[in-house]
Amino acid sequence: MIAAGASVSALEIMRMIRSALREARDLTTAIQVLADRVDRLTGELLELTKLAAQALRAFETTHNRGRFP
Repeated sequence: MIAAGASVSALEIMRMIRSALREARDLTTAIQVLADRVDRLTGELLELTKLAAQALRAFETTHNRGRFP
């Protein structure tokens, strides 16, 4: 934060801008990594749901002598 009335050189402003851009790039990268992980987990959850449904059908079939409830 720059105090009111303080003199700021062009070099200091450029340093602040570069720092802000670097932080924004790092944040963008972190968000992309998070989005990729969410996509992967969503796909894995869908696969687990399908497997659970298959297991449940197999269980019901074997415990109901081939008849569905």
